[in-house]
Amino acid sequence: MKSEDILSAVQTEKNGLVNFLADIVSIESITCNEEKVVNRVKKEMEFLAYDEVFTDKFGNIIGRVGSGSKILVFDAHLDVVDVAGQDWDTDPFKATVKDGRMFGRGTIDDKGPFACTLYAGKIIKDLNLADEYTVYVVGSIVEEECEGLALGAFLEEYNIKPDQVVIAESSGLQICRGHKGRAQITATFKGESVHASMHHNGVNPIETALPFLEALIEFDKNIPEDKVLGQGHITAVDTKCESLSLSSLPTSTKVVLDRRITTLDSYESLIEELKKLPNGDKCKLEYAVWNDNGYKGNNISGEVYFPAWVISETHPIIQAGVEGYKELFKKNPVVTTWGFSTNGNYTMGKNNFPTIGFGPGEMALCHLANEHVVIDDLLTATAFYAGLAASL
Repeated sequence: MKSEDILSAVQTEKNGLVNFLADIVSIESITCNEEKVVNRVKKEMEFLAYDEVFTDKFGNIIGRVGSGSKILVFDAHLDVVDVAGQDWDTDPFKATVKDGRMFGRGTIDDKGPFACTLYAGKIIKDLNLADEYTVYVVGSIVEEECEGLALGAFLEEYNIKPDQVVIAESSGLQICRGHKGRAQITATFKGESVHASMHHNGVNPIETALPFLEALIEFDKNIPEDKVLGQGHITAVDTKCESLSLSSLPTSTKVVLDRRITTLDSYESLIEELKKLPNGDKCKLEYAVWNDNGYKGNNISGEVYFPAWVISETHPIIQAGVEGYKELFKKNPVVTTWGFSTNGNYTMGKNNFPTIGFGPGEMALCHLANEHVVIDDLLTATAFYAGLAASL
């Protein structure tokens, strides 16, 4: 790899990259409404002469470069969260560039990182950086609601088992080697409904749930600490009652729990530990299911269980990232973990496909008003992605 060639190529593509990002930031693509941005990405991939451009059954947009025996997947999602209730200084769905920054929803989460992977794919092809590889650049959908679901659907549809995966999400230009996972668990307490004036003759599921909820507070404080990811957490985020009328005891009370997961947790253990809480044996505990209609009109759903993952600092993919970074930028990178869950929960968390994370933008700005990315950071990320392919 000649780092000078990569950095020069990035500078050559700067205007195209920035203009393309401005275009897709200005396309509102709230989860399940990604069709317009997918069409714009398809047009750009074709313009950049990707070897193949297609959408899968799920609705992801994919560009392929090369046809080598090894497989490298770049993934970034194209859906964004809404801006309702936020106070922006600029139009969140019209990219605004000022003082070397681009403002707009998705500039760092996650259209900015995606634009970088898209142009890195062109550079990989133009400079022949990964001739032993088939490189897929994936613009995935519905990540904000059900991370991992869409990327997994693409890989499963085409029976692809990647040799390496790059999750392009904002990381402050730090190399990420894992993150906590999350799960949404429901605890449903059944009641025996009677008229409220005779409530002692029935069973009030709200009261049955109270000891469980009180114990949950103490349980949260004592969840074991993972040596890399820190402590997991759990908290109640919603309650829902089913009732014949407000003058009757509820027929059921459903408590929705948000559980932040580490590598010490498993699919089975998360439920079993809750059963041991007071009245945990008096409720139905199960993982929530996210369900909606995709932009293609297809019904899509997924269980809200996204495992944590950590890959060793000595793993070849992390070492390739470190060496590529040093070669390009003449300094050592920071290797860390994310504070949020990504599509990596599917690739590494569920399937053990070697995964690395990297992206432009401050992690703390995700989902906030006045979200923005530094233009120069886009160039750095693009060079890193191309350099990583060369290092591998």
